[in-house]
Amino acid sequence: MIADNSKDFDLKSFLANLTTHSGVYRMLDKHGEIIYVGKAKNLKNRVNSYFSKGAKDSKTLMMVEQVARIEITITPSDYEAYLLENNLIKQHRPKYNILFKDDKSYPYLVISRDKFPRVSFYRGKSAYKKGQCFGPYVSISSVKNTLNIIQKIFPIRQCENSYYKSRVRPCLQYQIKRCLAPCVGLVSQEQYDEQLAILKKFLAGKFSSVLEEISAKMYQASEDMEYEKAQVYRDQLVILRKLQQQQIVDIQEDKTFDVIGIYMQDSYASIALLQIQNGDVVADRHWSIDAKGQDKTSIMHAFLSHFYLGDEIRNIWPKNIIISKVEFADITDLMNSISQKIGQAINWIVAPAADNLKWLKLAEVNARQKLNIYTSSKSQYQKRLESLKEFLELEKNIKRIECFDISHFQGEATIASCVVYTDEGEDRKSHRRYNIKDIKAGDDYAAIHQAVSRRVSSGLEADNLPDVMIIDGGKGQIHQAEAVFREFGIQDKVQLVSLGKGVERISGKEKIYKGFDDTEYTLDEHNPGFLLLRQVRDSAHDHAIKGQRKKVSANRQSSIIEEIEGVGPKRRKALIMYFGGWQELSRASVDEIAKVKGISKKLAQEIWECFH
Repeated sequence: MIADNSKDFDLKSFLANLTTHSGVYRMLDKHGEIIYVGKAKNLKNRVNSYFSKGAKDSKTLMMVEQVARIEITITPSDYEAYLLENNLIKQHRPKYNILFKDDKSYPYLVISRDKFPRVSFYRGKSAYKKGQCFGPYVSISSVKNTLNIIQKIFPIRQCENSYYKSRVRPCLQYQIKRCLAPCVGLVSQEQYDEQLAILKKFLAGKFSSVLEEISAKMYQASEDMEYEKAQVYRDQLVILRKLQQQQIVDIQEDKTFDVIGIYMQDSYASIALLQIQNGDVVADRHWSIDAKGQDKTSIMHAFLSHFYLGDEIRNIWPKNIIISKVEFADITDLMNSISQKIGQAINWIVAPAADNLKWLKLAEVNARQKLNIYTSSKSQYQKRLESLKEFLELEKNIKRIECFDISHFQGEATIASCVVYTDEGEDRKSHRRYNIKDIKAGDDYAAIHQAVSRRVSSGLEADNLPDVMIIDGGKGQIHQAEAVFREFGIQDKVQLVSLGKGVERISGKEKIYKGFDDTEYTLDEHNPGFLLLRQVRDSAHDHAIKGQRKKVSANRQSSIIEEIEGVGPKRRKALIMYFGGWQELSRASVDEIAKVKGISKKLAQEIWECFH
């Protein structure tokens, strides 16, 4: 059912005919953009409440004024309504909903779906598409540490599939007993699957069960006089028991719980989530949001839906969840839906006793600290935006800034980076890089022209041009961008500005040029607007350098073998097939290289010298 607040729309009739079923409603503005998504047990009562008389906060009043259309979806149950609401909020990010954004993208351990699976780490919630996931882990270092531990205990492969498929002999990992070499058929499917099953139990936190199973297998192998096999199990036990003594791994499902603390100040709120296992904080995560017109219960409701009904991946779900004091009755239905999704009963603790109260206080202290940092940073950033707006003499507030920088290696592997800042701060997900092609080596002017041209072309098509475009460079660079602006006729749509170090090349003394204005400007190095220009410029520079290094590294890896005289395509292929890649080839001795078909001892020596 769709309601349209146009001239012929009868709001009274629409509200009177709404269903009393449960479902989800979407409010749209005159442009067809979804501005709010909500869920209701009774759609008729809930939607009518927005247009009835009664006290409403300013945010709700402002939203209702913008509603031009309402769409509803009836769902078979309250649970489906929660799921649909959560998915629609994540998909459309309506401006009047409470939106949560993780302060980082957490890494997971993933066991792939290959015949002989590999274990690796993957960052982000799309990890589940890669295979069976375990995590999330607190940091990259923690997940890499776990991978190192796994490799010492469980001889499961960690190599990329491209490397795995090209092997014709076992690699070094097999020789040091850290891989079973399934790549060359040195292990049966049954033996590999056995180790994999134990590894999965280990990652699921069933540590005691793993110890018992390996002990039983060791004794059985001894009784069967398979002493070499028994020794492998014994070595695994030795490492596992050392870990147990160090208390690195000791997770029990019934001792895991989440603690959620909320702290509110003015129109902002911060949520801290602590994940506790065996009395230790194993992960802490934070969200800070603008919460104008919201109370603690509505924020808690939105967060629980976002986190537990979303696409979060966890191998161990808590049996206890401790939360800040809220109106319990208002979130009871949501709690039941969460238990249904997770597939287990959850003990919700809203007023914890002394034993658990310390964890809630810790979460709330964390939330308060994070909010102080968030509001301070936000305030400083807004001052910088306002100062830049004043310097550029803009009438409207700055909503989006983009900055271009060029990087190359001795004229080759040219990369243009484009970083994005919004009125909320850096938008890393919108950063991108352009591979610059068909230009003269080292021609920064042509590179800027090409990159800006590609960005403006796509921006006009997608209607997402920035308010301000910064070019890293001086007059020459900004003139190239000006030429592009003239080509596309956007001189009055985007404010162009460049930032260059000038002849002196002293940081803090940069020269500033505005688009279509040859005047050279300078600002005090402590000026907030100038600090923002430098901040964005430096971010673009770092982004360009990283991209350029990746490109150079990739080019070197593919070209180093091609440059060896006497090694044509057939011999290069033979070398790659034998060693599995240039890295393994670079580590090989002259004698090992000479074992490759078609490679003489003399040629092997020349190949070896290219790497050393």
